[in-house]
Amino acid sequence: MNGRRLFSSGLALSLIFSCCASPVSLGDVSITKGPPATQTVKEQSGLQLPCNYQLPAGYRQSSSVTLRWRKDNKTLRQAELGQASSTTSEPQLESMLREDARLTLNKQSGALQFASVLASDAGKYQCQLLVEGEMAASSSSGLLEVIEQLKFVPQPTSKNLELGSFSKVHCKAQGTPPPQVKWMRETQLPLPTNVTDQNGTLIFSQVSNDQRGQYTCLASNSQGQISATVSIGVVVAPKFSVPPEGPIETTEQGTVVMHCQAIGEPKPTIQWDKDLAYLNENNTDGERFTLMENGTLEIRNVQAEDEGRYGCTIGSSAGLKRAEVLLVVKSAKSASNSIVTRIIIVVICLAFLYFVLVLGLKVWYRYRRHLGKVQLEDATHAPNCDGHEHAEHEPCLTEANTSSKNLKSNKLRESPILEQESQVADEIV
Repeated sequence: MNGRRLFSSGLALSLIFSCCASPVSLGDVSITKGPPATQTVKEQSGLQLPCNYQLPAGYRQSSSVTLRWRKDNKTLRQAELGQASSTTSEPQLESMLREDARLTLNKQSGALQFASVLASDAGKYQCQLLVEGEMAASSSSGLLEVIEQLKFVPQPTSKNLELGSFSKVHCKAQGTPPPQVKWMRETQLPLPTNVTDQNGTLIFSQVSNDQRGQYTCLASNSQGQISATVSIGVVVAPKFSVPPEGPIETTEQGTVVMHCQAIGEPKPTIQWDKDLAYLNENNTDGERFTLMENGTLEIRNVQAEDEGRYGCTIGSSAGLKRAEVLLVVKSAKSASNSIVTRIIIVVICLAFLYFVLVLGLKVWYRYRRHLGKVQLEDATHAPNCDGHEHAEHEPCLTEANTSSKNLKSNKLRESPILEQESQVADEIV
């Protein structure tokens, strides 16, 4: 009897357990209400897309159930509905797959909430309930249309144009329907010469001073009209009239002057820096560093730590430009070594010039000696003009004979002198 009772009790418990443990069919998991087929809202208004779902309690004991919202077939937000994910301090909020604080997913109702709708939110939305190992339960897709507010993108801003340049000033607007954009000058005056309006873009073919002033951009559609006024200025970009030049070398305790002057409209300011750190009263010695009104930087009693790259930056509302110069500071010892080196170089150069001079003199003396020998030989072989012995030849003039004899005697006297000069030149070399 006891055995039969135990068997009956075990069978009853087994039946009860089997009944309780059997899973609920997927047909009990469904989306009862999804987003509307078509919905139109104005930009910057609030919105809530519904997603009412049916989920039996048996599935809530598991962490494998996920509520998901998709936009244009891409996951936008999702949240876990199992008990394992309900331990957070804010169980009604979802995990943010895209950084956008405007969107929240309510886990209890399944609704997707927009704090402020933007034009980029337009698209197709769908909510889904996913059970691990089962097919997803999905709602029908709903189309969200956004009436874009009339606005400038971006807002037009004032601008300075360089004199004589080709420039453009843009004005773009967005809205539903697409707006028309046009420019006009202050107090509805026509646009000045060399300025045209092409689809909301002001084109300045050649900027001149008479184009200064206020310009207004108008954008209009069925929603209404908006306007933005900007100021157009004409400037001359800063330029170096006296740029810093270098590198500059100096010795310790010396004085260095670095020039930097600029022109432009408006008048540019001048700022010096050392190794890209701006010079000011906090990082310089006021007794040694002086910045003059014309932009020149003077450094007195130069120290070794003053060595580096000095930059001069000129700037105004028309732009910025920078030029730099290298300052090299040499110690007194290195300076003296440099002087000695220069002296040695000068001495070597003088010695070389002396050698070239002596060599030239020697060549010159040898040339003179050779010339003298040739003339002497010519005088020695000259014929004797004697009427008796050379009667068959033409008669010789008495003066020619006398000149020939004088030349011969002169060459004989010069020959020893040339030999002495050549010997002197040889001894010098």
